[in-house]
Amino acid sequence: MSKIGEFSERQTAFNDRLDKAIEGLQGDVESLNEKIAELQNSAGEVTPEDQALLDAIESRSDAIAKKLEALDALTPPVPPA
Repeated sequence: MSKIGEFSERQTAFNDRLDKAIEGLQGDVESLNEKIAELQNSAGEVTPEDQALLDAIESRSDAIAKKLEALDALTPPVPPA
C-alpha cells in the first residue's frame, strides 16, 4: 500500500472517531436544553425538585465540557506554515 493510501486509512479512522464524538455531543446538548426548558417552566420559589434540576444541568454541562476538551485533544495541531 502506498504512503498516501496508508494516510488515507488513518485519516478515515480518525474522521470516524470525530463523527462519533460529535454525534454524542449533539445528543448531550439536546438533553441539556430539555432540562433547561423544564426548569424555566417551573414557577415560584426554588423547590427541591428545581434544585435537583439545577444540579443535573450543572453536572451535565461539566460532562459536555469535558467531552469537548477530549474532542479538541483528538484533533491534530495546525501544521506550521
